[in-house]
Amino acid sequence: MGSSRRLTDQERRQIVRERAKGVSVSAISAVLKVSPKTVYNVLSRGRSAVSANDSRTCVLTMRVTDRDLRGFDAALARRGIAHRSDAMRSLMLAADDLLRPDEGMTDELRGMSAALNRVGNNVNQVARRLNEAKLKGERLPYTPASHAEIRDLAVLVFDMADQIQEMFRARRRELDLEVTKALAGLAQQEAEQVAEHGAE
Repeated sequence: MGSSRRLTDQERRQIVRERAKGVSVSAISAVLKVSPKTVYNVLSRGRSAVSANDSRTCVLTMRVTDRDLRGFDAALARRGIAHRSDAMRSLMLAADDLLRPDEGMTDELRGMSAALNRVGNNVNQVARRLNEAKLKGERLPYTPASHAEIRDLAVLVFDMADQIQEMFRARRRELDLEVTKALAGLAQQEAEQVAEHGAE
């Protein structure tokens, strides 16, 4: 009997391909140095996946940098997940929640934009009066009211920066929760598979 170890995704696909060609289970287990029971388990899971979702026939490929891949693997590892394909599939199934626009944030940003336009128009009027006076050689009409308009604009910009930063933090927390929800159960499933293979 072959030794107990965890199969890679490539080896699982190899088992399915070889069996489809008519290669015996004993021959496959001998080549991969695993027990026949492990081979049967892989074939059983494959049949269950096909029967549960016979439309799973599309293969997606993508190119990423080594840094991006390490970051993705690290994020999965923090959640106790080892299989990229399972994680990607779960995230795709949750795409509607993950990619849904944040209407609340949109409304808040729209309100900030309107407030900025109002104060900005007032400052533009101050600048226009100063420019006209300069062109005419007149004394610059920079009044306390003009100073107040510019001060209000500066305060508004800094307040908006703080509010936008907090909105993005809140959005990040929401997305983290959605990702955790989408990947829930994968770590437990993988742990159970490891325990099952270890018992063979």
